[in-house]
This record gives sequence, C-alpha cells and structure tokens, in this order.
Amino acid sequence: MNMFKNLVIIAFVFVASVFADESFGGIGLVYKSTKKGAEVQEIIPNTPVAETKIKPEDIIIAVDGVSLQGKKSREVKDALRGLENKPVVLTYVSEGDTLVETIRRIKLSLKELNNIADAEQQPEKKLLAVLDEGRVVENRGTPVSDKIEGVYVDDIRMPVAKDNPKQPEKGTAKIVSFNRSTIRVKLETAGAFIVSVVGSNGDIIRSFNENNGRAGINPIPWDGNHIPDGRYTISVEHDGIISGINVLLK
Repeated sequence: MNMFKNLVIIAFVFVASVFADESFGGIGLVYKSTKKGAEVQEIIPNTPVAETKIKPEDIIIAVDGVSLQGKKSREVKDALRGLENKPVVLTYVSEGDTLVETIRRIKLSLKELNNIADAEQQPEKKLLAVLDEGRVVENRGTPVSDKIEGVYVDDIRMPVAKDNPKQPEKGTAKIVSFNRSTIRVKLETAGAFIVSVVGSNGDIIRSFNENNGRAGINPIPWDGNHIPDGRYTISVEHDGIISGINVLLK
C-alpha cells in the first residue's frame, strides 16, 4: 500500500492534477520532488529529455540557473514547465557528477484513459506513452490499473527534437574559455547576452548582463579568486538561445 501511495505522488507531481486532461510546455519526464531537487523516475519516449543523457535516479538541481533545492512541489513543476519551443538549461547530478543539458520544451498533452485501446483515438495528436500510475507501460499487453493516462505531443507536424531543422537558429553563442579571471564568449551575431556562473548545487554565483556584445569573441573580466575549487556550470543566453558547459576549477 505504501508503494502504491508513493507512486501516485510521483504521478501527481508530473501531472499536477491526477487524471485531469491538460496541455503544457514540457520536457517529458516523470519525477518526484526531494529536498535536493527533482529526482527523475521515468523518461517519456520521443521527448526532448529522451534525447539527452538524463536517466532515472538522476536529480535535476537547477533550471536556467535557478536552484530547485528545498523548493516545494508546485515550484519545481512551474520551473520545469514553460513556453513551448523555448530552450531551457537543466543542471543535474548523475552518479556523483554535476552535468548540464540544454533542450527545448515541446507542447505536451495528458489525457485520462479508460483503457489502453483508447490511447490511439486522439485526432491530431501523436501518442508518446501510456502511464500507469506514473510508470511508462512498455508492453501494451501488460495488465494495467484503472489509473492510466496517455501522453501526447500536440502538433505531429513538428518533429520531437532538440531543434527544428527547418528553422535555423540565429544569434547562437557559446563559452569558448573560462578561468578565474576571464570568461570568453563567442557570438555568431552581435547583440545582448547574459552569462551565468552556477555552482554544483544549482545556485548562481555570478551573473553578467552584457548589452553590447559583438560578433566574435567577447572577453568578460571577473574576479573568481574567491570562489572555492570544484565543478561549475557556465551558461550563456543570446537571442533566446541558451547553451552551457561544465568546468572544473582547481
């Protein structure tokens, strides 16, 4: 009975309102909130998260540089959800390593089902998975409970991928080097950009808002001599596109 209750809680966090039909910008995972962040329970196939190295038991500790540690379930859900097609930077811990992934949300829908046969009967929606009490049903012939849902991507014309190849990104940026005195950012096109230095716990250590970035290499001087050795994530946002790297300071 306790296992059943725990599983319902996991499904509840992902769905927000169990078995209530809804649509939202999401990344495609089932998780439970912990004091450390969002612990991944299930990966929904053919979603942005499924294309990353994130796996069950990993813990997402920050979203776009904002820590999830100590957050309430509602705050965690609001951080993971957002505008569809908007890039989002996930900082997560996997087997002791702090890593970062930049992906795009897609428009997902959840629908309560009476049985698995009903899962395919949704016009203009593509079925990604069936959830039974928050767990992905791998085999459609597997007996299920009366608490099942379908997970769908709303627009089947839009590929479920990190980026839409028919819409090339403009204004991309990347971190080319980082040390305790200088961060160097390369911009494809000129414009404003934001650089954040994020600690292994997901907290933002420093943030730089540069309004007049030029195409090419942009050096940002800073004093990092007072921050401790360890792993950090350095992210850059430019024209709505976010990318990041992991670094080790010694």
